[in-house]
Amino acid sequence: MKIDRRKALAGAAMLGLGAGPAWGQTSRRIRRGASSLSATSDDVVAFGEGVALMKRRGDQRSWARQNTIHARNGQHNNGLFLPWHRLQLAHLERIIAELTGHAGFAMPYWDAQEHQTLPSWVTGPGALLYERQRARGVDTLDFSAARWARSPHVARLTSDGFETFAGRLPDGAGMVEGYGHNFIHELVGGLMRRLTTAATDPIFWLHHCNVDRVWATWHARQAANVYPADWTARTLGGFVGAGGEDTGSWRVGDVLETRSLGYAYDHLFPFPVFSAPDAGPPGATRREPTGGVVYQLRAEGEPGRDGMSVTLPAEALARMRAADDTLMIAGAGTVAYAATENLLDRSLEIRMTCASRSISLGASPTFLHLAEGGHAGHRGAYSLPFRFGEEVLNLIGDGDQPVTVSVEAEDLEPDLRRPPAQGVALDLSLSLTESRWA
Repeated sequence: MKIDRRKALAGAAMLGLGAGPAWGQTSRRIRRGASSLSATSDDVVAFGEGVALMKRRGDQRSWARQNTIHARNGQHNNGLFLPWHRLQLAHLERIIAELTGHAGFAMPYWDAQEHQTLPSWVTGPGALLYERQRARGVDTLDFSAARWARSPHVARLTSDGFETFAGRLPDGAGMVEGYGHNFIHELVGGLMRRLTTAATDPIFWLHHCNVDRVWATWHARQAANVYPADWTARTLGGFVGAGGEDTGSWRVGDVLETRSLGYAYDHLFPFPVFSAPDAGPPGATRREPTGGVVYQLRAEGEPGRDGMSVTLPAEALARMRAADDTLMIAGAGTVAYAATENLLDRSLEIRMTCASRSISLGASPTFLHLAEGGHAGHRGAYSLPFRFGEEVLNLIGDGDQPVTVSVEAEDLEPDLRRPPAQGVALDLSLSLTESRWA
């Protein structure tokens, strides 16, 4: 299909990038889902042509340059993950629009939960956006099944607070990055598996477009003051504009709305349907807290060992084992590892164990900047959050068996026989709250 070049001349005037919240655009680009597009859709053709053109260039608008920007400056494992990737996506859109003459180009998004398998126009040697360096079998993989089978933990778009959802500063991944983002990199494999090469696979951009859509959905439900002032005051830079120019510094607080960057989504991320109300006495609708206790637990890593564990206090276990539907349980924790070469190709496996039984509290492959090659905001530690609730009651059961929460950095390349990753700390906050039905 021939690219629609109508209004290309008029659109060219809107393609320049200037630091600030608005890009002088009079109409918004609409980013559409992969399932609604085909190999002949305008945006797919534009993306394919743009990648081909950029791969032939050796200047600031080259495909290699975009990967270098991500590899050197990309924000990961911290609270700037979402705005940094939003800005790189928006800049790439402008470059492709300028190079192809498709002034309204909008990056498609690929949602592995909604679309399940990769779109046909990125698989197979004849596809516009084919990349041969991917995992074997990825063309037909059901990503939704593979991802959910490995971890039940995802961002809660209606209830997660800012740090839980987006991450912390200076270090600490949020639920979006640690669970919704990392698995796709691992499952696609090949170039996507390494931070230093990930942006060279077109799937990277489709995936991050969907991650940005998840943020836009969460953002739409938040109060205006949900973002910390020191976070919105941060600035991000190093991006390349449509003409190959440095676009200067961008204040995080100026890119919270997609409309300030000139785009919108055809529809926001669909909310989970699992929202069953609490079951209580007839006529009761909610539980009102009446008091409780919080236990703070910590285990520090030992030299040469990757595993860490904490044992839940006997007092807490006794109350949990005697629980009825008035006890509210909330566990929230973080595991941290030294961000070194030995942490590459690992999966952080967090489990709760009682006797011979165990359940997963989180599982996430690592995707990280190495400590020796890090940049501002990375202090040599890679951390991952986890949490649990009253579902753990089925595990701990009756009796007096101890219960532990542990983490191991499972080696995804065991044949290499590498030294273990170095654990730094496992922190857990366990809240037991008494309540009454009202």
